[in-house]
Amino acid sequence: MEKDMEELLDEFCDQNRLHSFEGDSGLERFTKVVEALGYKAHRFKWGTPIEVFLSDNSGAIEAVIEWIGSRNIPEWKENLESNLEEDEEDEVET
Repeated sequence: MEKDMEELLDEFCDQNRLHSFEGDSGLERFTKVVEALGYKAHRFKWGTPIEVFLSDNSGAIEAVIEWIGSRNIPEWKENLESNLEEDEEDEVET
């Protein structure tokens, strides 16, 4: 029976002990995954394996954006709010 992508990914992560994807070490582990998928570093502007992967897979970027939107992290909310221009309605009310 042929393994599906999820099974292959799980096996790869198990064999390479890639179980936690938090912090800097998580980025290193994720880099190993995308390199195994065939994304290698190059000398262009967005040249790390992760950047090459994201550049080639816009759906992954959309998934990350959706994930960010699903989080309720006050610091992120404050930072986004501080980067928004005021609406004309908000300016009139103040």
